[in-house]
Amino acid sequence: MSLATPSTSDTASPEIERAASPSVGRFRKILAQGIPNLLVFGLLAVVLYVGHRTGWKIPTRGELFTAQSGTAKDWCSEHLVPASRCVECRDGLMPKPAEFGFCRTHGVAECVICHPELAQVSGEPGLPAYDTTHALALVARPENNSRNMLHQRRVQFASSTSAEKSGVEVDVVQERNMIDAVAANGEIQFDPTRVAHLSSRASGSVAHVYKIVGDTVEPGDVLALVDVAAVGKAKSDLLQAIVERELRRTNHQRLKAAGIGVAGIAVTEAKAALDEAEVAFISARQALVNLGLEVPEEFDETNATKIADDLRFLGIPPAVLASLPVGTKSANLYAVRAPYEGVVVASDSVLGEVVDATDVLFTVADPRRMWLVLSVPQEDARYVARDLPVLFRTDDGAQQAAGRISWVSSTIDERTRTLQARVVLDNATGALKDKTFGTGRIVLREEPRAVVVPRDAVQSTGDATFVFVRDRDYLKDGAPKVFHVRQVRTGARDATHVELLAGVLAGEVIAAKGSNVILAQLLRGNLGAACCELVVPKQ
Repeated sequence: MSLATPSTSDTASPEIERAASPSVGRFRKILAQGIPNLLVFGLLAVVLYVGHRTGWKIPTRGELFTAQSGTAKDWCSEHLVPASRCVECRDGLMPKPAEFGFCRTHGVAECVICHPELAQVSGEPGLPAYDTTHALALVARPENNSRNMLHQRRVQFASSTSAEKSGVEVDVVQERNMIDAVAANGEIQFDPTRVAHLSSRASGSVAHVYKIVGDTVEPGDVLALVDVAAVGKAKSDLLQAIVERELRRTNHQRLKAAGIGVAGIAVTEAKAALDEAEVAFISARQALVNLGLEVPEEFDETNATKIADDLRFLGIPPAVLASLPVGTKSANLYAVRAPYEGVVVASDSVLGEVVDATDVLFTVADPRRMWLVLSVPQEDARYVARDLPVLFRTDDGAQQAAGRISWVSSTIDERTRTLQARVVLDNATGALKDKTFGTGRIVLREEPRAVVVPRDAVQSTGDATFVFVRDRDYLKDGAPKVFHVRQVRTGARDATHVELLAGVLAGEVIAAKGSNVILAQLLRGNLGAACCELVVPKQ
């Protein structure tokens, strides 16, 4: 039997353990601080190794996929289609047509109007039925930069399904009626030459009111009777002048008839008195004319009573006079009458109210003819001329009207920087109302067979405008799903369509909704992504 020797750890004293503890702590601390540095240096070593092996190039999606799987992947990362079917990278799949360069006549590259063989249609292409060069020159149009080369590119989808999933919808280039116009804010007003502001010709008080706002009137209708003292006095003065003139005329004739028995001085004095009476008559008559009354130039002076009766109610129609209550018939009554057919649009006439000659009692307007006053922006003023057609639509869309420009101002308004133009509108139905605001379209050109596409189809890069035309063989089995990039020139617009004056022909199929997706893919490829290649794993 032997005795076991106790181990060092078993026999170590507590003092030795306490002495070893500080060394262990320092080691752990150094180790904890060094691990992050080791990881950083390790990551740098991996980056250096990968960069050296790849030539410091970022691997394409295909290369990454191949490195993971170890198998060949047929994919063009630039154009996002199978590399074996990429028409941009493999010219033999779909050779590009001959290039004709930039067309200075129509302002587009590879002009299909000048070279219809470029059109992507089956059969004979149809050229525009109108002179698009005239339309291009009519107004300032957006222009294309002749150095923009995006039209040389084509955008390809892996399949028609992928195009649909991308949100691309197509439409056919059509022909429809379009209007090329300049828009301007407008206001409908009464024709100022057919608006009458009626008042009493002298101070007085309103005795009777016959018309109110909204009433229609005929020429000569009495709107109100005003008791005017000046009218009564003028009638009295005229009657006195008539009697005096007749008296002096009789005296002059009697003296002349007496012959040589009467001194010449007496005849001369009688003639002078007659002339004086004639002047007084003319002056008294003119006073009534100035008050708006129609006074005969001559009277039957043999019956003074009849003259007095005629003058007493001068200007008052018999029907109105007959309707007056007993005791209210006065020689002071003055009739406020309508000058023409129209409508009472304003009235400030109150029975018994004292009025002055400056007070407007009624406003009568003829609504059958209205004015449309347009405020044309200064930049469009050069296109405005007399006799151009105008289409007007009220802001609420409830009313429309048409007419022609009858007057164009010779100056630009210094406050609004707009040009005033006037259109006379027929308003026989009375549908148009005074002070109505809306938008007028000054028609510069109307084309019944304009070449148009949906507004969504047109895209722009700032220096050029494009549409994307589907290849004529797109629907054939196995054919590349390609959209051709076309420069275009835009013309007239409406709410849904835009006219293309150059760049496409009727019958071609274009990308409409979702064409921005194609533009994004086109610009993405234009940033310089690496060209596709058939990726094969290295041996």
